[in-house]
Amino acid sequence: MKSFETFLKEIKPEPLVPDDIREEYIMSWYDDLMEKLITVGGKAYPKYGNVVILAGGAGSGKGFVKDKLLGIEGKVFDVDALKTLAGKAPIIRRRVKKELGVDLEALADNLKVPENVSKLHGIIGDTLQLDKRHLMAFYRSVLTAAPDRKPNIIFDNTLKDLQKLQNLTRQVSQLGYARENIHIVWVVNDIEVAKVQNKTRSRTVPVEILISTHRGASSTMNDIVNMGKGLKKYMDGDIVFAFNKFNVDTELAKNPDGAGKKIGMRGDTKGGEYLVDADYVYVKRKGKPPLSTKELGADLKRKVQSYVPKSVDWMDD
Repeated sequence: MKSFETFLKEIKPEPLVPDDIREEYIMSWYDDLMEKLITVGGKAYPKYGNVVILAGGAGSGKGFVKDKLLGIEGKVFDVDALKTLAGKAPIIRRRVKKELGVDLEALADNLKVPENVSKLHGIIGDTLQLDKRHLMAFYRSVLTAAPDRKPNIIFDNTLKDLQKLQNLTRQVSQLGYARENIHIVWVVNDIEVAKVQNKTRSRTVPVEILISTHRGASSTMNDIVNMGKGLKKYMDGDIVFAFNKFNVDTELAKNPDGAGKKIGMRGDTKGGEYLVDADYVYVKRKGKPPLSTKELGADLKRKVQSYVPKSVDWMDD
């Protein structure tokens, strides 16, 4: 499912299609999409000045939530994707081959092997520090933007400890992003489902690492919601728990093929998919303190507890 803004950009109606038919078709998509969107700051698709930390353990489905449910577009920083791209760059491959004797492209082409993922992570992140360099280059461009024209940023991050939160929020605050425009969307998936999905991903991680990322994200989010007003020193936007167990928390439906021809769309007019149901909860709204674990409903806490590794007690009152 495309975002509404992307969908509008791709519509190229024939000149003779009546405006009322085109508008009716667009609005039918708009209603389906907007009803289920996770919005930040109370506005769908804000153009500037927002930061979203998309948190969650490996295999939780952060990409699915970003593409189909998150109502904001922006520059996405995904360290895993950066690792794969770096493995294809000739200059980087030659350097790694010369200095470390490692075929970086072969590693990047076979990330189904968990050991390759770990090795690539070490080379790209620790040895070459390419993720940091890529991020710093973007940050430099942000510094030149006007205060009301700073681009939206989406960080795909496990948020496995509070240090990650501190580092990210400090960096973007220094770049001029207001704390009330820094948001967190925690993608919560059943750890057992995540283990299965991990096996089918193009980039797999060792199961013990996967469990560690889910445990870390759960612990961090538990700490965050219990900070109360103290959270303002890091961020003061929205916090959303987005449950993402497929066919339990989210449901997709298909539009009929050829639906786009109604308004004269050219090229591929297959109906595509749209979201008809999603389960997410705002535990903090922009400018307000988060709900503590004591204030979260019992049903919500039980659901979180049933999804995450058992080391963090969400039922503790």
